[in-house]
Amino acid sequence: MASQKSQHDDVVTPMLPASTRQNSVSQMQALFLGRLSRLLQLEEEWAEQCGAQDWRTRLIHKGIYSTYCDCIEVGVADQARQQINRARSSGHA
Repeated sequence: MASQKSQHDDVVTPMLPASTRQNSVSQMQALFLGRLSRLLQLEEEWAEQCGAQDWRTRLIHKGIYSTYCDCIEVGVADQARQQINRARSSGHA
């Protein structure tokens, strides 16, 4: 089982944002936080292009919720909430 985890880590590490690599979070936690960050960026882009009620924006909202639930599951709920609060306070969605 340990060999599977290290094999997974080798695949995941290069895909993580640099900001999450130095934190004291596991690679799995960083993966979900990175995914949340990307979805929040997409939310801003699509809300500007299509509006908040467009089906694509709503789909991104569902992805954000699902990824937030994943963050809770892996123990990084506080960091996830901080990301969401920063994104929402910057004036989108």
